[in-house]
Amino acid sequence: MANKNNKNEQWMLLVLLLKELAEQKGFTHDQIAEKSQTHRSHVTRFFSLKYAPNIDTFLKIAKSIEVNFFFEDKESKTDLNLAFEKAMEELGRRVEKLSKN
Repeated sequence: MANKNNKNEQWMLLVLLLKELAEQKGFTHDQIAEKSQTHRSHVTRFFSLKYAPNIDTFLKIAKSIEVNFFFEDKESKTDLNLAFEKAMEELGRRVEKLSKN
């Protein structure tokens, strides 16, 4: 059961990360909906964590806010890592308690 909860938190964390990046870049839900060819209400539900999106929806929205995915060292303090830490805090998880591997 603990694994299921952890899995639920993972998708939420990724969505909150996109939400934070969209806010930092000044994108509105209307703009994201238009660029991702999705209904505005769908975008709002996405960012409100009303459902776990499939990978296609997630990537469409990420692309609409001009986010690329790449791998980098966890110790880096780039804007992306800082946004990730903020998303973790929003979920109530403490960043300093995460494993280093």
